[in-house]
Order: sequence, then structure tokens, then C-alpha cells
Amino acid sequence: MGQYRPMFNIALEHTYFDDGKFPGVSLTPTADTERLMLNNNLITRKRTDGITVFFDNDHIESLQLYAADAEDPLRINFECDSEHNNFQNFTTSSVFEEDKTLFFDSTNTDGSTFGKKYLHDDDFVSSKDLVKYFNDSDDFGEDQWSIMDFSGTRKLIFDSQQTKSNPYGKRRIELSDPSTAQQLKKNMLVSRRALSDTRHASLGLFSILITPDELSALHQGSTQAYNDYHVRFQARETYWKYYLVGDANQPSAYIHDVDGKVEFEDLGEELLSNGSSARIFISKQALPLRARAKQKFQLLVKKNGRSKVYVRRLAVASAKRINKQIVNGNELFVSEIYINF
Repeated sequence: MGQYRPMFNIALEHTYFDDGKFPGVSLTPTADTERLMLNNNLITRKRTDGITVFFDNDHIESLQLYAADAEDPLRINFECDSEHNNFQNFTTSSVFEEDKTLFFDSTNTDGSTFGKKYLHDDDFVSSKDLVKYFNDSDDFGEDQWSIMDFSGTRKLIFDSQQTKSNPYGKRRIELSDPSTAQQLKKNMLVSRRALSDTRHASLGLFSILITPDELSALHQGSTQAYNDYHVRFQARETYWKYYLVGDANQPSAYIHDVDGKVEFEDLGEELLSNGSSARIFISKQALPLRARAKQKFQLLVKKNGRSKVYVRRLAVASAKRINKQIVNGNELFVSEIYINF
């Protein structure tokens, strides 16, 4: 057994969490990647926020042969899942779309040097990183230019801009040939041996290309020099809507931000489904969700011309309770918070 050296690292970040890391993610190699890793003695070290892949120096010649194959280059593909069932709740909604998945490709980055690299163009993961799944011929639209075989059960379709900006690993779609879609679908159905093969990764797909030059540099250089790939998610922003019920529903009540950054609008009273009445306040601006919110809002009431603290620290928004509501004629993402004393 030779010396194991890091080949590359994948780390996920999310502004929802205090330290900026995205815990509870798992990256699983596709079946083809798993076979490739086994044949070339590649090993992984999983972390709660990502994975590191290591190669064995004694297998460098075998890896070089894979990397030099122009038709079937050395690509390491992962499906990424999150243990957080409410991941979509606390993540900005622009990165989710039906029949599409987030796709992160290392060939979108500068391959001339090692180091930390983000696998997306914008500051955060965005709708630009979404690609379309292929299921049948109806998925081919006028602006669908190319397709990629990510795995036996997953074909990805790219539009004209995605194809032009990074054509690597993609082949042009011949829309004039109806057999193209038929053959693609047939190949996928043959590859699906179990229901689990048809599921979509909850978070997205990763494809890391190792070039011959990169492999040589990894083999000859320092063990500290390798590509550290990152993706960064942005937390969803919602309007915080407080329902004051019971004794908390007082005509003179209002909500105060101790830091003086957030103001609330009094929407008056509303009759709830259980027949009780609630006084409603909503923040005048959207606030980013956090696993541990740092805002300190107080419920105050006015008595004899003076304000008195009724609740020293109000409950904060939770990613488990988000709705779309029409407020003052605008459709907003709203976090509902009930205060009952």
C-alpha cells in the first residue's frame, strides 16, 4: 500500500447555520464512480459537511490512463442528500424547480491552480445552477442543446447558455432524430433495477473532473496542494408575523426590536379558526432564517403613558412553519409565530 494523498475536497456551506457550514449532508458515489474508485484504490473520508477523496500513489499509472481517455475521462460523480427534511424551507426558493436539479461541475472552475474554488458563478447557489432531468422526449424543448450521461439512471439536459459556457462532457441533441429520445429512455429503463434508482438526490449532483495535468501535479506536488471545492447556500428570507392571543392581545401592545433594526406593522385584529381573536404584527422587512436566530424582540404595552415590558424575549421564526400569504396586496413568504399568555 502506497502513500495516500488528497485528490480533492468537497465542502458545503449554508448561511442558515451559525458557523456557516452545512452539516448533515452525505455525498454518495454513482455506481460507475464506485467501481472506478474500487478499481483504482481511491478512498473517501466523509465529514458532516462534505467529503474528501484520496488516491494511492502506487495506482498513479492506472489513474493516468483513465485521465488520458478523451472519450471516457476520469470523472468522479456524487449524488448529494441532506438529513434535514426541511432543507427547502430554510433555503432560498430560487434554487428549486420541478423536474430540475442543482448540478455542480468542476470544469466550470479555473483548473490552472489548486485551492479553494466555488462551483457556482454567483456569490451563492442560484437558479443558474439548475439543469433539467431527462425523462422522455417531451423534455426536449427548443432551447435544449445538449445532454450529459451523469449516471446510468440520470441524464441531464442543458440549455444553449449552459452548453456554450461549458461544453465539456456534453453532447449535442439531434432534435430532428426522434430515435435519440427513444434510445435515451430505453437505456435509462434498462439501468433501473430498483425503485431507489429512480429517486432524485435531495440536494443536487456533483461532477469532479481530474485531468492528466492535475493528476501529475497532485502526484508530484505537496500533500497540501489540491482542489478544495465549495458550494454556498443562502438562507430563505421571510416576513415574521406575530399573532398575539389570549392576555397578550392588548390594544396598546406593540413589538420592539432591542437592536433598533427591525420595525413591525400593526395589521389589526383577526378572527382565528378556533374562534379566538388575535392582534397581528408583521415585520416591515424580510429577515433571513437562522438555526439559532439572534434577534431580540420584546412585547411592550403602554400604560399611563409609559411603556412596560410584557414579554422580555419573544419566540423567533422557525423553518418548520412557513406559508405564502397575501399581505397588503403582496404575496410574501411568512413565518407565523403565536404568542399566547
